[in-house]
Amino acid sequence: MTRILLAIGSLIIITSCAQEPVKEPADVTSHLRVNKSLDECQRLGEVRTTYETDKELDQFENKIRAQEKMKQQAYDEYRADNIVFLSTHLVKGGFREPDVISGRGLAYKCY
Repeated sequence: MTRILLAIGSLIIITSCAQEPVKEPADVTSHLRVNKSLDECQRLGEVRTTYETDKELDQFENKIRAQEKMKQQAYDEYRADNIVFLSTHLVKGGFREPDVISGRGLAYKCY
C-alpha cells in the first residue's frame, strides 16, 4: 500500500511540474511580404523580437531560429496564425558579447 501511495504521489508531483504545452510556431504560417492571401485577414499588430545567436550554429540556422521565435511571439501575443517577416538583422556583439538577431514582423489572423 505504501508503494502505491508513493507512486501516486510521485506522479502528481511530476505532472504538476510539467510545463504547459505551447502552440508550435510551425502552426503559424510565415510570409516574406504582404500578399493577396492576406487580403481577407485581420492585421493584429507588430511583433519585435531579439534572438541571441548560438555560436555552434551557422548564420542561416540562427536566422531560422530567430524567425521561429518571432512566430511563437506572434501566437503568444495575438493568437496569430500568419506572420509577415518585415526584417531580420544580425547585430555583431562587442567584446565578449554575443551576436544578436533582431526581427520585426506583422501578425495576422485569418478566418
